Amino acid sequence: MTVKSIIKLMDIKTLVAGGIPVLLGSIYSWYAFGQINFVYLILLLVAMILIQSATNMINDYFDYKRGADSKERRDEKALVSGESTPKQVLFIIFIYQFIACIIGVFIASQTSYVILLIAFIGGMISILYAFGPLPISYTPLGEIVSGATMGIGITTTVIYIHSGVFNLSTVLVAIPTSVFIGTILLSNNLSDLEEDREAGRKTLPILIGVKRSEKLWIFNVIMLLVLTIVLMLINIYPIAVLLSAILLFPHNSISKFLSYDKNIHTKGRTMGLIGKVGLKYHLSVITGLLISIVFKAGV
Repeated sequence: MTVKSIIKLMDIKTLVAGGIPVLLGSIYSWYAFGQINFVYLILLLVAMILIQSATNMINDYFDYKRGADSKERRDEKALVSGESTPKQVLFIIFIYQFIACIIGVFIASQTSYVILLIAFIGGMISILYAFGPLPISYTPLGEIVSGATMGIGITTTVIYIHSGVFNLSTVLVAIPTSVFIGTILLSNNLSDLEEDREAGRKTLPILIGVKRSEKLWIFNVIMLLVLTIVLMLINIYPIAVLLSAILLFPHNSISKFLSYDKNIHTKGRTMGLIGKVGLKYHLSVITGLLISIVFKAGV
């Protein structure tokens, strides 16, 4: 198995979903509570990349075993193309999860062992997402579960690791990230709609149809800015975050999204677009927070 095959298994276009909550939670902890540990930040980024990659592999493994992936997807699926064997994938999953577990135990030993309980719950959700008589990925709940688990769950946990604080504000600050991560899965399911239908899945786009799914995608993207305004009005975000978000937000993303049909052949374009939206939005939020941190330090 080659490095290229491993990268394909990791599905790197989705890894931004794991890194963003870590970065946002770390910088927000610094802004709101004056607490950040850069060693933890680096370790958490590594752990989340490994966990997200392992989750992608678990999903691909069980899809392959069920025969849910067609031969048309050999360009993006290493198992379907024969570049990797099921045993090799299971071995990589074990290694990735083991390393992430070691990182988690270390951080928990330095902060709170509650972190291990949270990690265990997250791990169980990632398994149930792809495994069992009715995997979450086969239901319309995928977007909600992934958004809540990775958006709210990871962001609030990261803030807690740095600052020891968990309250309503740390939950509210994570909601836009939750919306973004849910939209990543919506983009994926919208692109795979026909293939998922043939595999017997009942994903959200299959349930509500293409047009409503596209409207939901647009609504979610708009909500990123709306929620930022709300968070500023209730004094969770400084005004610098809103100004930065307005200036840096990819405002032409909606017109680009509506300019082509969504299917397996345009999946890379759709996933790249939502990735760009989420990355630019969160970078703008982080930029605004950093500006505010510098300003407070100067004052």
